[in-house]
Amino acid sequence: MKILKPLIKTTVIILVIVISIVFFRAYDSRNMPKLKAWHIQKPTPELLLNNDYSSFEEFANADQQYVRSNIDAVVSSDFDIFERYNPLSNNYPYKSNIDYNSSFVLDPGQKTKAVVVLIHGLSDSPYHMRDIAKSLFEKDYYVFVLRMPGHGTLPSGLLDVKWQDWQKAVNWSMKTADELSILRGDIPVYMGGFSTGGSLSFNYSFNAIDNDKLRMPDKVFLFSPAAGVSSLAYVGSWHHSLSWLPYFKKFAWLDILPEYDPAKYMSFTKNAGRQVFLLCKENMKLAKEINKKNDQNKLPAFISFESWVDATVIPKDLVALYNLIGDSNDELLLFDVNRKFAPFIKGNVSEELEAIVKKNSSNYKFEFLSNLPIDSMDNLLGIFTFNSNGDKIEIESENYNRWPKSIYSISHISIPISYTNELYGKNSALSNMLIVGEKNTLIIPSADITRVRYNPFFDFMMKRVDDFMRDKGE
Repeated sequence: MKILKPLIKTTVIILVIVISIVFFRAYDSRNMPKLKAWHIQKPTPELLLNNDYSSFEEFANADQQYVRSNIDAVVSSDFDIFERYNPLSNNYPYKSNIDYNSSFVLDPGQKTKAVVVLIHGLSDSPYHMRDIAKSLFEKDYYVFVLRMPGHGTLPSGLLDVKWQDWQKAVNWSMKTADELSILRGDIPVYMGGFSTGGSLSFNYSFNAIDNDKLRMPDKVFLFSPAAGVSSLAYVGSWHHSLSWLPYFKKFAWLDILPEYDPAKYMSFTKNAGRQVFLLCKENMKLAKEINKKNDQNKLPAFISFESWVDATVIPKDLVALYNLIGDSNDELLLFDVNRKFAPFIKGNVSEELEAIVKKNSSNYKFEFLSNLPIDSMDNLLGIFTFNSNGDKIEIESENYNRWPKSIYSISHISIPISYTNELYGKNSALSNMLIVGEKNTLIIPSADITRVRYNPFFDFMMKRVDDFMRDKGE
């Protein structure tokens, strides 16, 4: 009894503190920018969650109409000139001939080598996989790029979506890919994902081990895959306690920002972050079970590319996941920072990267792209790893040129984007959006403006993907 009283008292104190924090944050959220129509009005019921389709083409055609109808439901010339829902804006997604937000198909016809399913990331759209899709299509791969439920229309679509909704859409995509592969001569089926799309690719493959109804992909390639995100994303679920009240409706949002990107939501719901956290947690649980059963050989080969200083996901969690499920068929390549800028970079990130590669005892291929260790500042690049003796060895150096002069690292969002991309590439308006003034004045974080949006090593990366797909494959 003496022990019970202090325990109850401590529990009550903690509860009061937690409730106070929640109320404070909820009240503080009222200072966020005003909610617009696309934050309040929700998209119509998602196609793949309520209908069935017999082919990728049938669904893609329906999806184009679905996305357009949901965007048209809120468009108005009264909106700010920079916002994507203003038809007079240069950021209106239907200004160009490119359908940024809908699922799409690239079909090389009967010469198809393999069927590839690609999955975009959280708050993004199929457009973020377009450069990868085009690169694969040019090599005679049939490519389907899926729009995940809740994406591509209105940011409010991420208020209530569950990761299981995305999983259902991925399952349909792989089922349809399997049917198409049979029709075209029993060709291979591959899948690839960016960020959350990478998490879903892991999850699908892990579940396919014990489920005969799921077609196991022959190979999987991943770009900035989310193996782990901040645990604060889970705490975000607390908003449900108050955000149902009109007075606290902004509490459901982590960010409320101008929607100036025609292919991506800038506003972000707390629910979206929580769903990725739960998905990553589920994947780690499944990976540990696979490792315990020694079922790694039942998985497809994986290749992944990620920035070591990725600020959206946790690169060390990707290494931990590979350590559980990786074998000699798998590859992981991390991008180092530009060591020329070492004096300006926080911590000893390059040394930390080398240390984690050096101590790795698993037998998968673990490498990193970095400046060559020379005294000159030419920024020449090489691919490095460590041998069994702990010695750093250079695997490749030819044809990788050098770091661009003004780029100090690759970002999470830049990995799947070519430097030639019309929307995000080196010469695009968004990549050259330089607006200057006083700090702490803009609604848009200055870090979002300076973040690199394209991958200067895109061609090198796609060559590695192509080599990976060909190795022991077709």
